[in-house]
Amino acid sequence: MRLSGSVFGANQHGWSPIGQTRGVEPLSHCEHVNVLGALRHDHTLYWRTQRRPTVRDDVISFFDELAAQDHTVPRIVVVDNASFHKGPQIEKCRRKWMAQGLFLYYLPPYSSERNRIEILWKQAKYFWRRFVGLKGSELLTEVESLMKGFGTAFTINFV
Repeated sequence: MRLSGSVFGANQHGWSPIGQTRGVEPLSHCEHVNVLGALRHDHTLYWRTQRRPTVRDDVISFFDELAAQDHTVPRIVVVDNASFHKGPQIEKCRRKWMAQGLFLYYLPPYSSERNRIEILWKQAKYFWRRFVGLKGSELLTEVESLMKGFGTAFTINFV
């Protein structure tokens, strides 16, 4: 499994006809939806959304859920080097997760391109998501729709 977190919020890219400057009215308050996700080798996506910043306790809770799932083989979770993926609390829980058949492996620093789920986040943010300024529950609904639709409405051909 590949684990990563992603933030969906304000539009970061756009287009305009040649010779015209792109203009967007600023939102009075930019809202974000954070997603914790794990992508299995068979492209099954496990995810959780929240409308607040992700902290280490969120990651621990997410790993606890992954570790508690039924399995027939050990699960390897590849994580990047985000600060909330590390630390004494994670190391303490790591022993418990190993006993449950869940093993964490860290990518080398600055190599997020090796994490397949990063491709999923890029697709969801820049290609699948509607290019509109959504706020609050509309943004949450949009992101949850993207996550629920992965594998059916939204697919990626990992080469």
